[in-house]
Amino acid sequence: MEELDVNVSSSEGFGVAGKILLLSFISAVILMAILGNLLVMVAVCRDRQLRKIKTNYFIVSLAFADLLVSVLVMPFGAIELVQDNWVYGEMFCLVRTSLDVLLTTASILHLCCISLDRYYAICCQPLVYRNKMTPLRIAVMLGGCWVIPTFISFLPIMQGWNSIGIIDLIQQRQFNKASNSTYCIFMVNKPYAITCSVVAFYIPFLLMVLAYHRIYVTARAHARQIRLLQRAGNPQEPREPRQNLQEPRHKLQEPRQHPQESQQHLQEPRQKVQEPRQHLQEPRQNFQEPRQHPQEPRQNFQEPRQHPQEPRQNFQDQHSSHRMKTETKAAKTLCIIMGCFCLCWAPFFVTNIVDPFINYTVPGKLWTAFLWLGYINSGLNPFLYAFLNKAFRRAFLIILCCGDERYRRPSVLGQSVPCSTTTINGSTHVLSGCSSVSKLLLLFCSRPAPV
Repeated sequence: MEELDVNVSSSEGFGVAGKILLLSFISAVILMAILGNLLVMVAVCRDRQLRKIKTNYFIVSLAFADLLVSVLVMPFGAIELVQDNWVYGEMFCLVRTSLDVLLTTASILHLCCISLDRYYAICCQPLVYRNKMTPLRIAVMLGGCWVIPTFISFLPIMQGWNSIGIIDLIQQRQFNKASNSTYCIFMVNKPYAITCSVVAFYIPFLLMVLAYHRIYVTARAHARQIRLLQRAGNPQEPREPRQNLQEPRHKLQEPRQHPQESQQHLQEPRQKVQEPRQHLQEPRQNFQEPRQHPQEPRQNFQEPRQHPQEPRQNFQDQHSSHRMKTETKAAKTLCIIMGCFCLCWAPFFVTNIVDPFINYTVPGKLWTAFLWLGYINSGLNPFLYAFLNKAFRRAFLIILCCGDERYRRPSVLGQSVPCSTTTINGSTHVLSGCSSVSKLLLLFCSRPAPV
């Protein structure tokens, strides 16, 4: 999308040094966009863990759209800007303009789909996310990101719907008789400006704002839950379970007093043997009473068996805490990416919808500045992934360092994950972070021996 005013040329006033600096800056932006987006695509294709995340399919498609912008759109715009002339003909001008509108709209629709994907993953239940984000639905959404923009790019531009009512003004600005130069002018009438801007920017932007606002609210709730889980996992605070586990010991010591009483009862019959035989029935009744007491320790002893289930709950809480942290960080990363996109493209789309209502009086240099500010966003996304996403950062380092083993993920058997501890029957045991077999053996061996 571009609109240049031939009366105020975009390159007017640039000397040789200015053109060299401008060309160097534009070349750096194009090179950054090409290499960065290629790096994102290669990282997802090579990293199996990145391919498992459904959101990354949208990211790869977004990187492909940005790569096409940096290859098919930006170089020709840079040549026209530096040479102050369009030498590729009117038909190729229409094709390039259509590609510009198509890829720009596709980029923002991809970001809209990413925000919806994160909304269902973070704000909804996991079962809802699986039902919503099926492979078929992801394919349909990706197809829509590429098909919908064609209805506001190639179809109206090739048919000339955008120039109805302003053809004379467009022809006047396409040719500069003073410098004998030709320009690739893309001007739009009021209906097309409103329709294109609303479909390509304002509706997706509104959906993203609503989705990320809900994600922000949910992320704050997750952060509070994480703090509570961390406090609950602090070994200095939860001392009550240890007291509960020590209580059975006191209960086990109580029955030891009952056998002593039974011995006293047993000594009494010996003293009463010399009495009449009628009194011999009393010791038998007294002797049967202590048998009821040894059963009490077994009942009391069954209580500690319920406590080993608590480490399993703590392990599940830590797993959910890790999942919350991962999803919340991913949401924050995508929020920053979406924010940068809006800052880069909002000035252009605001100007695009305002210019037809002020008789096309926006200066050409301002149009050019807003246009290239949007182009910069195509090379900015890969660096946002590299600095804000740990998985992408590791994948980038592996690719750039030719598969250096230092940046690879540790193996499952050799990983040194810190294990959390728990106390069972007064002894400290390691649970979280260990293997499932070790946990089962530990819980089994930590049970007290039966009486």
